[in-house]
Amino acid sequence: MQYSTIKTEERNGIFIVTLSRPEAKNAMNNLMWQELCWAFDHLEETDELRCCIIANEGDCFCAGADLKEIAAGTHHAPKGYEKSGFAGMTKRYLKKPVIAATEGKVLGGGLEVVVACDLAVASSESTFSLPEPRRGLTAAGGGLLMRIMQMVPQKAAMELMLTCEPFSAQKALDCFLVNYVVEPGKVLDKAIELAELICKGAPLAIEYTKRTAYETMGENVVYPSRGWDILEEYEKVTQNSEDKIEGATAFAEKREPVWKGR
Repeated sequence: MQYSTIKTEERNGIFIVTLSRPEAKNAMNNLMWQELCWAFDHLEETDELRCCIIANEGDCFCAGADLKEIAAGTHHAPKGYEKSGFAGMTKRYLKKPVIAATEGKVLGGGLEVVVACDLAVASSESTFSLPEPRRGLTAAGGGLLMRIMQMVPQKAAMELMLTCEPFSAQKALDCFLVNYVVEPGKVLDKAIELAELICKGAPLAIEYTKRTAYETMGENVVYPSRGWDILEEYEKVTQNSEDKIEGATAFAEKREPVWKGR
């Protein structure tokens, strides 16, 4: 599919989605939102794609929602994707791992995208900020207020949300907002490196590891509990898979496994 506001590339099972409105700081207009929804459909429907990277062109990862459309009262979710959330993914559960690869500033809704991803790599020149309160808004559209309190120490999260002042890449790393900080221009390379490591795992094992982790978050570890019920239910999927046999056989034969995804 040909897109106007994003670019896509498939590389050895890795789906690279690049935000491509650098002249508008990659602000999320209706068309970009729609095209991202279509791209994520393709990701989920294509078995050969194992992992996704969201990258950017220009000096801003994403400046959040397109304020011109908001001011005109025309900014809205794409038809049929009303429940997908900002950028088509903050309320939509993607079964395959998603990595944010940020070059430059990450603002508002752009940060909502980053925290909705499973992993994140940032340029040492990246900054992260939530300016919404200074515009009379809350950063609530992408579920950030829920997610960020789970991943960032409370005092740091409140500083980021209430002062509206940007965090440096190093501070974002120190607060566990991102996984790695690398030199400018090396962000995508590092994200691909992480994606390649993910792709070494069996598809079902990766899918259900992610699902189990999110669905049991905050559950009681004292047995029995709902968390243990979820874990045991999903463990049956991998325990009864062909890939479990292949993994053990490949290890015994000292070769790389050939996964079937079943």
